[in-house]
Amino acid sequence: MNPKLACLCIALTLFTACKPAEDVESTHTAFTGATIVDGRGGDPIRDGVLVISNGRITSVGSRSNVTIPAGAKIVDVSGKYIMPGIINAHGHVGNAKGIEGGHYSKDNVIDNLSIYARYGITTVVSLGDDRQEAVPLRHVNDSLPVNRARLFIAGDVISGATPEDAMKVIDQNHQMGVDFMKIRVDDNLGTGQKMTEDVYRAVIKRSHELGYRIATHMYYLEDARKLLDAGTDLVAHSVRDVAVDQSFIDLIKAKGVGYCPTLTREVSTYVYGDTPTFFTDPFFLKEYDTATIKPLTDPARQSQVRNNRNAQIYRQQLPTAMANLKTLSDAGVPIVFGTDSGVPTRFMGYFEHLEMEMMADAGLSPMQIIVSATRNAADYMELKDLGTLASGKWADFLVLDANPLDNIRNVRTISAVYIAGMPVSGKS
Repeated sequence: MNPKLACLCIALTLFTACKPAEDVESTHTAFTGATIVDGRGGDPIRDGVLVISNGRITSVGSRSNVTIPAGAKIVDVSGKYIMPGIINAHGHVGNAKGIEGGHYSKDNVIDNLSIYARYGITTVVSLGDDRQEAVPLRHVNDSLPVNRARLFIAGDVISGATPEDAMKVIDQNHQMGVDFMKIRVDDNLGTGQKMTEDVYRAVIKRSHELGYRIATHMYYLEDARKLLDAGTDLVAHSVRDVAVDQSFIDLIKAKGVGYCPTLTREVSTYVYGDTPTFFTDPFFLKEYDTATIKPLTDPARQSQVRNNRNAQIYRQQLPTAMANLKTLSDAGVPIVFGTDSGVPTRFMGYFEHLEMEMMADAGLSPMQIIVSATRNAADYMELKDLGTLASGKWADFLVLDANPLDNIRNVRTISAVYIAGMPVSGKS
């Protein structure tokens, strides 16, 4: 070798070897010092370290058990709390703007997902009324969303008077490219026609043949029982007519199906009969200004709600829904968090926090609620690499100022939201 070239190689080797560790480039970021609630239901990790790289978690644990890579960026979050991002397993996107519907567009889907994200909801499963504009924004097509929640869609809610009619909707959804299928088995408190059993059995069978899980909108206990027998993969609302019985508990556990309470769905039907207390909540008003909600304070409109038969029945049956949630949770039925928000006057983002409070009022512990909104939502909706803080999972998480295990309302104390390791910016 040329003597000059040899000297140059030696010099470069020595320079690299002596280069300070902190100057070594790293793609890693380490969040240090927080108490970590990982979503799996176990004890929180004190003085925790969460290391992320390229949008995913590389390691998580106590400071004494995690080696921080050389050159990693350090984010000191001492005194704060980290939990997985919230997953809404039953929401909607794209149609609502303020308190109005009829605004479906790609831009409005993005806007809705951005509102969800700013409230700490990092993934939304939109169960119905999804259109082609949402397809490019699906999680499978867009693994690194910026400033907005991840999205899964179900397309059109499947309907039809005959199996043949329903198959046409399934085929349309399949061709559009959806993640789930959804059916509605409900007569709107006796005012409409309910999907018949032969139709929904055919729908469930065909959806499964195509590889889709299927969620079901229902109201009555007996319908829920028959739907479980037919193979539904998610009971997408509470049983609201009567108390659940032991045979239902045994059936849903045997089927391994999640139960999604959507308590705020009931609230939205009657709460605007008066002016809701949350209209003065700063946490609500940070996204929804007084001009947006003013029509809901109109006395004539409020009178219509107070005199609406269905609204008052839903109000009367809400305690049944809450009692059923507690009964099923106590029996070990997997509770899957969802709200049915994103419909006009069901305020996306805020209603998820209201739902958590109502679940606490029903008797669930903060840890049970968090698990329902993280691990359970991911597991029972089969959302890969989401839901818990573990190596290899997507780095979707919240940094909170107060302990969510002390009071579920502390999930509101959002210091930062991260999706794929990127911070979500505030409302512009």
